[in-house]
Amino acid sequence: MHSEIDRLAVRAATDERAREQIVQSQERVILKIASRVTHRFVTKSDDEWSVALCAFSKAIDTYHTDKGPFLAYAETVIRRSLIDEFRKQARRSQEISVPPHAFDGTGDEPESPDVQYAVVRSSIRAADASLKDEIAAVADACRGFGFGFSDLVQSSPRQDKTRNACALAVRFLLRDPERLDQLFRTHQLPMQALVQQTGLSKKLLDRYRKYIITATVVLAGDYPVLTGYFTFIGKEAAL
Repeated sequence: MHSEIDRLAVRAATDERAREQIVQSQERVILKIASRVTHRFVTKSDDEWSVALCAFSKAIDTYHTDKGPFLAYAETVIRRSLIDEFRKQARRSQEISVPPHAFDGTGDEPESPDVQYAVVRSSIRAADASLKDEIAAVADACRGFGFGFSDLVQSSPRQDKTRNACALAVRFLLRDPERLDQLFRTHQLPMQALVQQTGLSKKLLDRYRKYIITATVVLAGDYPVLTGYFTFIGKEAAL
């Protein structure tokens, strides 16, 4: 049974009037999704609005009813587009402008023999600053779930089997927009759904709850440096 918004989205793919109608009616939803992904209030004056709006239009063009509810599908597309944009910006912000001849010994002005070392050192400082900023942001997000980032030391899985089980839970959350939204809205793991859909035990989910939540927060958000620490979960898991 498809909702009215689902049917309107299908029609909007080929009907400009329907597209305009669904975009106007869902502006607040688009802004809400963008705000949730960026962890701050987003308005139509922000660049994130443009990215989210383009992603919403893309969702209309690529949607068909067997993909589930349209708004859940649109949220996934918007989330992916925003995170991709944030990662591009993060890479650009860490680039350091250096004349080409600094590396090949050519050019009119003499260069310090330590220029390459200086560039590498500056790059490391930039990466360190980004990591610190990301840890602070994730720590703030974790406090909303009732624990601190430092709690991960004791709650992280040690064995590959357990790590793989936790990865399975994280992948499930990242691939299910409804459950992901439930996680961020209630600050509780959707235990019943996880047990039923993944086959994992409630005991394991309880024990590694903090780790699963933190990994989900990182992979679902704009944390390009910390994402590297969870590569074993699988690139396809990140939204």
